[in-house]
Amino acid sequence: MKILATGLSGLVGSRFTELLGDKYQFGEISRSSGVDITDANSVYKAINSSLSTTVLHLAAKTNVDGCEKDKETDKDLLDKKGDFTNRDTAWAINVWGTKNIVEACKKTGKKLIYVSTDFVFDGKKNAYTERDIPNPINWYAKTKYEGEKLVQDSGLSWIIARTAYPYRAVFERRDFVRVLLDRLYRHERLAMVTDHIMVPTFIDDIVNALDVLIGMEDTGIFHVVGNQPLSPYEAALKIAREFELDESMIYKTTRKEYFDDKAPRPFYLNLKNDKITKLGIRMSTFDEGLREVKSQIDSIHI
Repeated sequence: MKILATGLSGLVGSRFTELLGDKYQFGEISRSSGVDITDANSVYKAINSSLSTTVLHLAAKTNVDGCEKDKETDKDLLDKKGDFTNRDTAWAINVWGTKNIVEACKKTGKKLIYVSTDFVFDGKKNAYTERDIPNPINWYAKTKYEGEKLVQDSGLSWIIARTAYPYRAVFERRDFVRVLLDRLYRHERLAMVTDHIMVPTFIDDIVNALDVLIGMEDTGIFHVVGNQPLSPYEAALKIAREFELDESMIYKTTRKEYFDDKAPRPFYLNLKNDKITKLGIRMSTFDEGLREVKSQIDSIHI
């Protein structure tokens, strides 16, 4: 089966190709393949020329604080109805780029799977299902939610898959688990936030879930997240214990202290994954995911 995708060189996308390379033939929309998603014409040409019936849209600008720095530039361009083509701002990539993907899929009749984020919620509820209405509180989340709305209003066959704090065993760019691991191995002290709840998600599980969603004919939103909500402080302790590292290097801090002068963060981002569970998709707890990460890392060093 042919799959056309953006973001295949990224944290999730590269693992998708590693695990499912025998099942799918991949085509890529990226600057390295000569296509800038902020350029509508090049996006249309790439999608129109592909034999794939499905476009998997993984590419995004995900650095929350970097996106926040783009806010004033983006707003100024929006006010002036400026051109976002060939720009690297959050709005250009996450909204303008998604708009180009959506429009090209509409013209060519392709199914669209859009990967979004838990950050679209404001974190004021104890738990979120797919029926809850997003209310983003930072610019990154705002741009991702605008992308969601473009997809939902498109009239296409579409799926939105919201993920949260993805992590894996090996990749050139470090996720939050491997950042903490590296610092613990170097015996650095870690200030970890206690007043933020997240649901870390093992990337191998995300790949499996996307595989199932690609084969579905339904339209809808799915929370593709793990099974264990916890704070960054609790997550760091679990990482230290699983890898037998020094827990005494981990100490508590708050969002207010840690994210001072940075983009605002939601408090409680406990996304429920009951909907994908009913499809037979099994998502790991953080404990299970860490054990598998350790197993995969150990197998490399044998």
